[in-house]
Amino acid sequence: MVRDEQRSQPATGPDPSAQLLLRRYSSEFVLVVSPNGEVLSGSHDTLLGYDFEQLGTHVGEYLHPDDLPQLFAVLERARSTPGYHDHVRVRARHADGSWRQLDVALLPPPTDGPFEGNGVLRIRDITDEGTWSDPTPAEDQDRFLSLAESLPLGILSADARGWVVFCNEAAQQIFNLSSDRLRGHGWEQLIDAEDRPEVEAALSSVLSQGLPQHVKFRIHSGLFGRWASAKFVPMGAPDATTGWIATVDDITDSRRAETELTHRATHDGLTGLPNRMLLEDRLQQACARLRRETDAVAVLFIDLNGFKSVNDRYGHTVGDQVLVEVATRLRLSVRQVDTVARLGGDEFVIFCEGLPEGEVDVVVGRLHDAMAEPFAVGQHTVAVGASIGVEITRDQTVTFDELLARADQAMYRQKRNGPRR
Repeated sequence: MVRDEQRSQPATGPDPSAQLLLRRYSSEFVLVVSPNGEVLSGSHDTLLGYDFEQLGTHVGEYLHPDDLPQLFAVLERARSTPGYHDHVRVRARHADGSWRQLDVALLPPPTDGPFEGNGVLRIRDITDEGTWSDPTPAEDQDRFLSLAESLPLGILSADARGWVVFCNEAAQQIFNLSSDRLRGHGWEQLIDAEDRPEVEAALSSVLSQGLPQHVKFRIHSGLFGRWASAKFVPMGAPDATTGWIATVDDITDSRRAETELTHRATHDGLTGLPNRMLLEDRLQQACARLRRETDAVAVLFIDLNGFKSVNDRYGHTVGDQVLVEVATRLRLSVRQVDTVARLGGDEFVIFCEGLPEGEVDVVVGRLHDAMAEPFAVGQHTVAVGASIGVEITRDQTVTFDELLARADQAMYRQKRNGPRR
């Protein structure tokens, strides 16, 4: 029983329990969103089971992916058209996982107050009204999400401002980010600084021109970097792009295999030095850069003396170890910018670009001194020498074969003249 003095006390304000009851059974709520779709405030937190007071989420994060384009189009028109108002019907996922059917009215933005310039969405739940005309069968409503999650490719979807509002599990694994950190512009922060301008240019082209773009870029998301290939496809009409959808493929393994194949094709398998093909390419580029009479390219042809007897006496295993050590000594005897290559067998070639006048003789002397030191291979100590032929050119039109033949002839002249100089 309630006492009379309690019954007669005037109400001091709305009953909180009544407010909660009204909010729980209300079929409408209001969201205030920024021009780029971020939720700034909400009047309801139970209709869809979310707490809209957690600011910064994107309104598109709650919608069915098939309905994102039309909402993005409305938001973009509202952003660019003063006084614009319209409404769309979309599907939104409830916190319990079910889909609700909503009528979203976009009202003109406030002209004053804390939300001036932002959009106001009045949202009404029409799931139980039977007014929804969805051409898609109910059993296919989740087809986009099911397909996106079953694909090995990463899927990203963004609005007209480039704000990512959807990502599948594969995308989260590729970028090594959770969905909340991946959405928005979080994924862009992991792109290698050298590759970011190309990605940004591709995104700009997709949104401004409505043209599909394909780019490859590196991702730094942990101890090891990864390579990704992404294709961006615009949503909406070419002259009114409402966002984009991207497929992202992890190509780290294929890129590594491609790099290894390229390295094998251009480098000697035993010593790791450039082979004849890479030597020819670099030497032709160096000759093409010759511009002044003082510019010159020096080619040094090196043939080992006494190497055949090492193979005959100790076997090819010891001989291969000697060749590896020879390659190391040659590299250490010249500048880092110089190219040391192995033609095959016991023949090596070095070319030096832009050496000061008279410096070639100094380089040849260092090479002879390096080769004069005995080679310790396992329990064996072997000695080999080197005959070095030099050809210097200032001719831009000289061919690789001509240069190599001249240096080879100079090497044989040096071999006949003596074992050292």
